[in-house]
Amino acid sequence: MYLRPAFVETDLDRIQALIEAHPFGVLVTRATGTMDGSHVPFSVARDGDALVLSAHLAAANPQCAALAGGEALAIFGGPHAYIAPGWYQAQPAVPTWDYAAVHVHGHLEPVAAPDGMTEMLHALAAEDPHRFDVDALPERFRTTMMAGIRAFRLRSERIEAQWKMSQNRSVTDRKQVIAALRAQQNDAIADLIEATLPAL
Repeated sequence: MYLRPAFVETDLDRIQALIEAHPFGVLVTRATGTMDGSHVPFSVARDGDALVLSAHLAAANPQCAALAGGEALAIFGGPHAYIAPGWYQAQPAVPTWDYAAVHVHGHLEPVAAPDGMTEMLHALAAEDPHRFDVDALPERFRTTMMAGIRAFRLRSERIEAQWKMSQNRSVTDRKQVIAALRAQQNDAIADLIEATLPAL
């Protein structure tokens, strides 16, 4: 990711929170000689200064060839919004886009043990408002389902995170951007911009 110093985010708590809030990411690998990508839901955990992502692919997915130690990139996007130049006090100005994004680089580790796979499925099922319980499935059905997926972990070796929240503009301009976004009911990105304002 092209990182501009003014927008770089290094706070692991904030980065983890973004992944938890927007867990549907893109897994990119190059195991087959070409670049492959799959859109998958991830769960995330902290291990010291590393993030550990967990997910699974369909067994028929060619990307499964990368699961035995292949290099991988997981991409997550957070809130984003068009920023109109007319919102700035300082003129002339041009349009831009504010956004939060995270790239997690590392190597893939397959998870083949049934208890490890079940643990990952439990983490994903936590999103279900109806409390889907993988353990309650009939054993034969559950065994067939587990045979059809390939679970993996991705431990971060490098994390790139960018919070482009108008930090290159004056505080006055940023407050006007926040007000304009709130008028559009785009509070998610307005909240992120507001969090970057200097403390009074």
